[in-house]
Amino acid sequence: MAAPSLLPSLPLPSNHQIRSCSAPSLASAKQLHDRALRHATTVSFNHAIRAYTSISLHSHSLNLYLSMLQFDLIPNEYTFPFVIKSCVSLNLLSMGRQVYASVVKLGLFPSDNFCACAILELYLELASLDHALLVFDRIPVRKFIKWNPMIKACTQNGYLEKGLELMDEMTSEGFQPEISTWNDVICSCVDRREINLALDILRKMTSKGGVKPNPATFYTLLAILPSISSGNKIKELHGFILRNLELIGLGPVVLDRVISSLASGYAHNKLVKYAHRLFHQVRLKINLLFNSIIEAFLDSGQHKKAFEIFSEMAFQFGYDARPISNFSLTLILPKCAQISKRGLEIHAYAYRNNLDQDTSVCNALMAMYAKRGDITAAGRIFQGNFDKDRVSWNTIISIYTMICDFSTAFKLFDEMTSYEVRPDEYTFTCLLNCCGFCSYLKQAMASHAQILKMGLYDAYPAVQNALMDTYGNCGCIKDAQKVFDEIGSKDMISWNTIISSYRFSTDPGMSFTLFHTMQERGYRPNRITFTALLWACSHMGLVKDALYYFESMSTKYGMTPDLGHYCCVVDCLARVGELYRALEFINVMPIEPDAHCWSALLNGCWIHGQLELAEIVTKKLFDLDPNHSGYWVLLSNTYADASRWSDKKQLRVTMKEKGVKKTPGLSWVETSTGELHSFFNGDKLHAQCHDIYSVLDGLMEHLRDEDYVPVLNLDL
Repeated sequence: MAAPSLLPSLPLPSNHQIRSCSAPSLASAKQLHDRALRHATTVSFNHAIRAYTSISLHSHSLNLYLSMLQFDLIPNEYTFPFVIKSCVSLNLLSMGRQVYASVVKLGLFPSDNFCACAILELYLELASLDHALLVFDRIPVRKFIKWNPMIKACTQNGYLEKGLELMDEMTSEGFQPEISTWNDVICSCVDRREINLALDILRKMTSKGGVKPNPATFYTLLAILPSISSGNKIKELHGFILRNLELIGLGPVVLDRVISSLASGYAHNKLVKYAHRLFHQVRLKINLLFNSIIEAFLDSGQHKKAFEIFSEMAFQFGYDARPISNFSLTLILPKCAQISKRGLEIHAYAYRNNLDQDTSVCNALMAMYAKRGDITAAGRIFQGNFDKDRVSWNTIISIYTMICDFSTAFKLFDEMTSYEVRPDEYTFTCLLNCCGFCSYLKQAMASHAQILKMGLYDAYPAVQNALMDTYGNCGCIKDAQKVFDEIGSKDMISWNTIISSYRFSTDPGMSFTLFHTMQERGYRPNRITFTALLWACSHMGLVKDALYYFESMSTKYGMTPDLGHYCCVVDCLARVGELYRALEFINVMPIEPDAHCWSALLNGCWIHGQLELAEIVTKKLFDLDPNHSGYWVLLSNTYADASRWSDKKQLRVTMKEKGVKKTPGLSWVETSTGELHSFFNGDKLHAQCHDIYSVLDGLMEHLRDEDYVPVLNLDL
């Protein structure tokens, strides 16, 4: 039965085609064509189809196949492979499927290896990989299958596991994958960020496969070299490259890129010495390499080296007439030392190159100026940034929190929300720290409600810990305990926070109960835990317990106490009046006591009226920090308690001569409407100053009417 033509009828090859192509091949194909039409046998058509396919006249090949069907001739295993090849070359999947159906109908699939291979190639090239895998699974004998294209198709289409499975099957059949196949598998691993698997494949290729890597192998590995998170693996790969360098013959460009990636890999693993050595071997240094080396030096504390690399980067980029990237500036700016002018120099560079308008650079500049203590400059940069993001707001709020300007921090938070910038967990953590420090309970409760509404409460334990600490500092220990109980995944910070919250509560003994419960739950106490316990002991006057926990740090838990723990013990002894025992404890300390230790003892001297010891301690404090007004005030109050007015007066004169100024006390008042107002002693800057002093005068009149006598012998 004649088959309908699926292709337009084409004339026989012309004389022009004969002259323009390989004359003998095309001429013989034309002869075979004529003979096929003349004799009309399957063999004659097979010869002609094969001839046209071999010289890439695929349309003529398919027309001959259709003519063969019109002559009611039955194609065989010698026909179909060439017909299918022509379908592949002309992207005729539909016709290829019809040919596939004929092959199956005639019983040639999957029994005939050549037909099976041709059909598999058809589906690999034109159909989906899933269909190609179905065809592949139906082929029982795979001796003549082209394994490498099959594996390549799997790895390039995201079927890495299937590709590895086929590779193992291929080797079990006695065939070895080509180098291009190995490279394709490694490339697929790289694309999926399967770094360890890529290195395992490379190791298998050279050991079991016996295949030598080529430049493409290393070019494929360039993307993962900076991300290898193992110093030993990066060293192993470095050695592998050195051993195969002469055999591979890498060009200077590829070799430079390989060395650059290795340097970044060493930097990523904090192997700064190796990274720096390779860094100097790189001829064309890119931005990523500079950033990797700078970050490695910064992380290792070698800031001077980091700035040297940054200077080299600036010089090279200036020579090439291109600016340093924003990321490089944000990397180096926060690390500028407080006394160094490098931060100012980098700011000037950013200004000259118009980089100071970038939001990330502005954020880094704010952090740099805050570190220098220039809050005004940080605020100016913030106000000049017209594209503020969440990080910008978080940075400026944290800056004002750091300098204890909580009123401004709260105003900035309100301004942030008015601009519809969504706060995140860092914003609320910072805001809650402000609330806890100044006991701003209503703002803490409002923040708590907002955190719940935004879904941040259960998602971030850090927020729950901050909220718990805030409630503890505000004296709401029940609320703090409730937050602690609601934390799903408690960590050491959670336990330390709740233990610390109880130390100044009406039930400080709960700190010890929680300490034992924490250990029963499998948590091991750390230094902060013991600091909280020792403060609780000091608050309760439990000297024996304080000394027990202090000694157990080293005997039971293997921790060496630091200055903070020693200060807690001194404070505990001084509060209960064991002043000379506290002095002896300080004298036998294995580390040099700082001003905090001596001030704890001085505070005890003032509480218990021990003037003689107070004078000795004060001399120590004046040697350590002569400009700290608090020590002078404590000694002055001690003189006042002992009615030594002349000594108190002389002390005030000495303070004036030395230029020591008493730091004014700052108080916070939270009104019934939830507003927070701050006042200095004798403050006259408040907007309602006149009304406030009128009320105070009225209160003083009432006190005098009640015969109240104020205590006037203290300097607060």
